[in-house]
Amino acid sequence: MKRALLVLLALILTCYACNRQENTREVVSKRMDFGIPSRADTLMLDAFNTNDWAHIAAVIDSLEQTGDFSAVGANFNRGRMYMYQEKHAMASEYFRQVVCSKDIDERSFKYYYPSVNYLGTELYRVGDYEGALRVAAPVVAMMDSLDNGNIDYQINLRSLIGCCFLNLGQLEQAKESFNRSCAYCHELLANDTTQGALQKFINNNGRIYNAYVDIKDWEDALTWVECNDTLLEVFERRYKDVASYVVEIYNGYAALNHAIVLQGLGREAEAATYYDKHLTFNCAKSTDARIHAVDYLMAAHRYGEAADNLTSLDQLIPNPDLNDIGAYFLPKFQANYFVGNTDTALLVANRIAQAYDSALSDQKKNQMAELAMIYDTQGKQMQIARQQSELSTQRFIGTGIALVLLTVFFIIYIWYRRRAQKRLAVAHEQLENAHTELLSAYSQLEETTTAKERIESELRIARDIQMSMVPGIFPKCEGLDMYAEMNPAKEVGGDLYGYVLIDQCLYFCLGDVSGKGVPASLFMSQSARLFRTLATENLSPVDIAIRMNNELAENNERGMFVTMFIGMVHLDTGRLDFCNCGHNPPVIDGEFLKMEYDNQPLGLWEDDPFIGETIDDIRGCQLLIYTDGLNEAENRQQELLGNERLLELMADTRSMTSHEVIDMLKAAVEQHRDGADPNDDLTLMCIQLRR
Repeated sequence: MKRALLVLLALILTCYACNRQENTREVVSKRMDFGIPSRADTLMLDAFNTNDWAHIAAVIDSLEQTGDFSAVGANFNRGRMYMYQEKHAMASEYFRQVVCSKDIDERSFKYYYPSVNYLGTELYRVGDYEGALRVAAPVVAMMDSLDNGNIDYQINLRSLIGCCFLNLGQLEQAKESFNRSCAYCHELLANDTTQGALQKFINNNGRIYNAYVDIKDWEDALTWVECNDTLLEVFERRYKDVASYVVEIYNGYAALNHAIVLQGLGREAEAATYYDKHLTFNCAKSTDARIHAVDYLMAAHRYGEAADNLTSLDQLIPNPDLNDIGAYFLPKFQANYFVGNTDTALLVANRIAQAYDSALSDQKKNQMAELAMIYDTQGKQMQIARQQSELSTQRFIGTGIALVLLTVFFIIYIWYRRRAQKRLAVAHEQLENAHTELLSAYSQLEETTTAKERIESELRIARDIQMSMVPGIFPKCEGLDMYAEMNPAKEVGGDLYGYVLIDQCLYFCLGDVSGKGVPASLFMSQSARLFRTLATENLSPVDIAIRMNNELAENNERGMFVTMFIGMVHLDTGRLDFCNCGHNPPVIDGEFLKMEYDNQPLGLWEDDPFIGETIDDIRGCQLLIYTDGLNEAENRQQELLGNERLLELMADTRSMTSHEVIDMLKAAVEQHRDGADPNDDLTLMCIQLRR
């Protein structure tokens, strides 16, 4: 299973190089794409299609000598050549040279992504998890520091880093990396609603599930399997007609994964049910699925079925290596032995014994041959380096002599010039030029200042208009204490809140629009208007959410969305009806509100279902709704205020009014920031209903 994970990572993961060179960082900031294939790349593609390794090596050497390939490009293709031959040590050596090369420019930088990818994945494959982290972690740090927006790289690199942490026993760091990877998947889906984007999310979750299965952490593996079930429901609903074959494969393997995990948890009856469901899919008849199913069958002691699934193993793997023996032939022996097929088990044991000596000998020969080639390559590189050093010394001496001669000539020339007259003319001309440039710069400064003042004035007006759209006066009803406040981080923001009081029903909402600036402000205005309009129609919160989602998703080409908590309090009974649309859980009486459903944000897809919930009576309770500008407020060291600190602040507020609670939280955020600029809008709403 780990080998399958590594193959997926090697195909999808694309990253870039070591952070030791400053010029690498400059190239990263300029471009992050592979660009148009060069003539040399096209020739290499034709050469690789021949599968003639001697011919491929000759083409690489020729292109390097003619200058069509830099040393980086040549070493990358040599690494590819050895990778296809499964000579991993040699491939890693050449990819390492690409990663740590000092000669980096825009032409050769495109080779860094697959080189870092292979090197990190190969280190993970051989169990060097710390080495893989040293390759992948600097890339992620560089992308964060440059604020690079390539979500695909972030998704895959975070998955690889999480797998490394998991195998090192650092479970919390692994979960954080996996969650960050999934957060980027959500961001990808917000901007890309195609089939491929959703499949990337499903495959990413599958890799994380495999990692937990490898360490037999069944509880967490079950969490990711169930998470994928939700995504598969969305995928099947949208693409069943155009990708029925893919849907069938996904559902078949999902049922098998459930069976494996539930068997690991000791829930044998449920596991058997899922396995029977797996057998109803056509993909269960494939050789890969039958072999994959052996994991469940062996754990469930269904040795006869496991033995049947492994019957054709000798034809599939005629010359097994050590990994094949451990992964496939040993389970085949155990299955036949436990089921009582003594003769077959004896034949398999004999096959293992014969294959082991051959596989061990082949492995040693291959390792020795690869080491010899590595030493030979390194020796040639050292000789080339010495020759380049001698050539550089000769060039330095020649340049020094030329500079000395040039200096002598320049001194003699200057001596015979009529320095005074020409210098005076040059100085006068320079003075006139400087004066002209100064006048031009002053004119440009005036224009820039005027434009800046106009923009600032327009933004202040926009801020005033936006602030006027949220209420500043709150209802004065018997037993109701309500207060809310919004503080944009910039001139205009994307947070909103509002309320509508109809008889004994108090409708309220609080939301956070994706993005920043003027686009978020316009989306916020539309959302606030829709809420007020729909609330006056006496709709339930879930119906308001459905109507708002359809309105906002229509012609939403920018892919913007808003997370929102919509509620309705019956002031006479204290009943709270609400619908949470992807928003942070509110705090009620010092604890996060436990909700059964977590609906999607508003505005992503039309006609998606939303589910509402109810609390019978909130009288005597204190309800706080907020945006992530509260719990994700950062200080100068970019440390978050955090959920634990939020609950500590809300622990002793029962005696406070709603206004006092919000003032206290604002002061706590300012104290935590310690002078740092706000990193996000801050919007708070507190509702208390006395009995």
